[in-house]
Amino acid sequence: MQQKNEYPLWFLWLWEKGFGLFLILGVLIVIMIGGALYLDRRMVIIENQLDFVPPRSYQPPDLNAYEAGNIALDKLSKRQFVYVPSYSHIYYHGGSPFQLETTLSIRNIDLDQPVYLKSIEYFDTEGKQVKAFLDRVIKLAPMQTIEFLVKESDSSGGSGANFLVEWMAESVVDKPLIETVMVGTSGPRGISFVGTGVEISPPGNQSNQKK
Repeated sequence: MQQKNEYPLWFLWLWEKGFGLFLILGVLIVIMIGGALYLDRRMVIIENQLDFVPPRSYQPPDLNAYEAGNIALDKLSKRQFVYVPSYSHIYYHGGSPFQLETTLSIRNIDLDQPVYLKSIEYFDTEGKQVKAFLDRVIKLAPMQTIEFLVKESDSSGGSGANFLVEWMAESVVDKPLIETVMVGTSGPRGISFVGTGVEISPPGNQSNQKK
């Protein structure tokens, strides 16, 4: 059996110091891997920050940007009225009002043809008109969206508020998607939900059908 002094000095040095070297090497590898992961994560965060474009605050739409041109209404053979539910507030805790802010969103989802908005009216719980948002016919290009806001501080609509939207088109199109988005916060509490428009008969149409 070989004696200890029969081995080369470098082998004996490694034998005696091996555990410490292994420990130091392991720590260095962990530091290198951790540093690489940290740098990679930082790069992803920086890239996301560069790509992020903050949304702009709401501004009432400039109707001049939606000009319908010289379109004649008698050429718009497709016509529809849409009822859209809205809520200035809802009730909680036995009847206490919870104020809400409402966004009316009208989206032209047709890929090829424009749709024309003739009127957008806002009614309160009693069915009385509170506001008319349009003073002219406007055009929504394919895939274009227009939005109207009823602020949380405006409680004139009440819990049974609604919009009546009249839209028209030159021919058969994919019907625009018309929704209301209600959002409210109070302290740590928050709520949001969506109302979807429902097609209804034009004014006077039902009475004419009964005759």
